[in-house]
Amino acid sequence: MTRFQRAGLLAASFTLLLGSAAFADTLVLRGARVLTMDEARPEATAIAIVDGKIAAVGSDADIASYLAGATVYDLPAGALVLPGFQDGHNHLIWSATEALDVSFWDATSKEDVAQAIEDADIDSLPEGAWIRGAGWDIAAFPDATAAMLDEFTGDRPAYISSVDGHSGWANTAALRAAGIIDTTKDPEGGRIERDGSGRASGLLRESAMDMVKAFLPDYPDEQVDGGLESAQAEALSYGVTAIIDPSVEEWMLKGYQRAEAAGTLQLRVKAAVKIEAPEGVAGVTRALDLAGRYASPHLEVNAVKLFVDGVIETGTAALLEAYVGSNSTGELLFTPKQLDEIATAADKAGLQLHAHAIGDWAVRATLDAYEAAQKANGVRDSRHQITHVQLVNEADVPRFKGLGVLANIQALWAYPDTYITDLTEPKLGPARSEWLYPFGALKGAGATLVGSSDWSVSSMNPLEAIQIGVTRQDMEDPDGRVLTPQHRLEVMDMLKAYTVNSAYAAFDETESGTLTAGKRGDVVVLDTDITKIAPTEIAGAQVLITLIDGKPVHEGEGLPKPTAQ
Repeated sequence: MTRFQRAGLLAASFTLLLGSAAFADTLVLRGARVLTMDEARPEATAIAIVDGKIAAVGSDADIASYLAGATVYDLPAGALVLPGFQDGHNHLIWSATEALDVSFWDATSKEDVAQAIEDADIDSLPEGAWIRGAGWDIAAFPDATAAMLDEFTGDRPAYISSVDGHSGWANTAALRAAGIIDTTKDPEGGRIERDGSGRASGLLRESAMDMVKAFLPDYPDEQVDGGLESAQAEALSYGVTAIIDPSVEEWMLKGYQRAEAAGTLQLRVKAAVKIEAPEGVAGVTRALDLAGRYASPHLEVNAVKLFVDGVIETGTAALLEAYVGSNSTGELLFTPKQLDEIATAADKAGLQLHAHAIGDWAVRATLDAYEAAQKANGVRDSRHQITHVQLVNEADVPRFKGLGVLANIQALWAYPDTYITDLTEPKLGPARSEWLYPFGALKGAGATLVGSSDWSVSSMNPLEAIQIGVTRQDMEDPDGRVLTPQHRLEVMDMLKAYTVNSAYAAFDETESGTLTAGKRGDVVVLDTDITKIAPTEIAGAQVLITLIDGKPVHEGEGLPKPTAQ
């Protein structure tokens, strides 16, 4: 398995909020261990939810007064009740829409590419329509070229986005449409790959992708809406009840808004607006405008997103020292001055900052920018985040806690797949590779870890991320190599990252993140208590039921039928 495969304590005291008697909209869960994630009352055996809010958490006796007229689930004894999982970095609507493009997710050979295009029946497309694809694996096609695509697409322009979103593959017609020729200069923050003769190869990195993407037609509303419906159902099936969408454009906000208006948006979505270097601080004004125009009960724009660097696999991540065998350190996609200015302006406007930083130079530059904003504006409850933190210099680890910066982690990436063994470690060398995904060091230094998937880059199933965060091993090879075992986490660390800390990252801790009286009835029930099994078995647990506002939004196999009292 690789990270890019898709999914696809003490007994609690009784708390009474709403009095006794029969309730018209009451749901009770009992018979299983309730892990509240609330330090004040960590454990219980029953929970009552009234009109969407948690009314009581405690023993069977404690919730007895809520039973009259309630819908009651008598859960299996080995089940585990948890706060709903919250995914702190999930490109839900973008990835869902892209998933309905021509699929290259399973392509590992030229023959697979040909089959994917054939299956898409491109001959039925209107004249001049683009072939738009997703899921190109840079590990499977490191030397992809425009000429290779031309064999199967002819003169129709074609563009395929990579699985990690940091590279694009264009055919000759697409390059021509974008005006990219052999002498075209690399854009700021991007790279046009070239062959040995200096000709544009068809591979585009980072901002160079935008040179072609600018000519892609808008997605039809039907594709956006259908994708969102499907992706939301998948999220709910994994027990995810809220997300942070970390890089939205207006068409995505319109999609969420349509779902809200139709009454079908069940997840709660906090969103960050992407700002690129050429836009500068004007992007903060644009983000505030979008925040004002796209606000509803399930949707809030409260942050800006900065892509500070690229990825190690393609040599575009920004490192403090050169890549092995190279004089290149990669590059920042913003100058330090630009970072400081945007961070200071966004922070002053009350917006959260959500920065992509892979390399140790990018992490340091982002911390510096957040520190500059703090010095300029004073200390506030900003909860700025750095996501990915794949490589962190040891000297910068304590700065996360010191500056109050959240480390938004994708634990599912932290094992030795081919992206690590073939494309990352050789570029870093042994010493730096010991600091890959240093979650344990960050935890030890007091940093707040936020759990997330970066879907669709990898599965959005939190149980898979939890398992790998604990084992740092390939799920399909439980006896295999452990990646930097000193950075392993405990199960409770990962559960906290996906509940308490992710709610905190979304500024929603007063309403969610723990099973506490008065908070929303956002709950997930697993068929297995994952704190009491071998770590290598965690991902095998199944979701029995997901509740949002106390209402079932997903019911899995093995869920006992409820009874009406």
